Amino acid sequence: MNEKQKIIVLASGSCGGKDTLARLLEKEHGYNFIVSTTTRPMRPGESEKNPYNFITNKEFKKLIKNNKLIEYREYHTLLNNKPDIWYYGVENDEVDPEKSYVAVLDTVGLREFKSKFPDKVISIYLNATDEKRKQRCIDRGDFDETEWNRRLADDKIRFSDEVIKKEMQYVVNADKPSIEVLIDVVNIIDCHRNTKIQTLLATTWKNVRKLASTLTQL
Repeated sequence: MNEKQKIIVLASGSCGGKDTLARLLEKEHGYNFIVSTTTRPMRPGESEKNPYNFITNKEFKKLIKNNKLIEYREYHTLLNNKPDIWYYGVENDEVDPEKSYVAVLDTVGLREFKSKFPDKVISIYLNATDEKRKQRCIDRGDFDETEWNRRLADDKIRFSDEVIKKEMQYVVNADKPSIEVLIDVVNIIDCHRNTKIQTLLATTWKNVRKLASTLTQL
């Protein structure tokens, strides 16, 4: 497989900066942004395909029934202080195996991607403090204390230290300005790629030497 054809998977807790960073990788480094599909309400400043395909619960369940999703998951939340379920997923036609992508997923989606695209995924966790994430949510303009506390508690389960250690290949400090986080992430991708290439070359050279030794004995 071409080492340039990778899927960069970014994960973080709520307001960890993953969508911003994904768009920077798209804009500055040419990665194709995988647009997930969701049933959650559109927020101020968002639009269709920015950053999601927005559909109804009925439409989403039809995608599930027809096996049109690479992965999907659900989140139990509060909408106007009433329990609600939001669905997120990635449709099959969003990914061309011959291209490089950046995706925003949780660990459930990450596992599905690693299963479907083995050796192609590079997973990076954006580690931002609770205080920094809360301030970003406030700055975004849709902050609700009750909902935030629920999401924070959920994040501590979904992204516990044990889960991060098991599922994620790399962790970066995401408290910094986005451009600095971008530099760290690009450096990680380059180092990962170079390590893979060096391993491949070492294996190839080992096989060449083995073949040469065999031919000498003939």
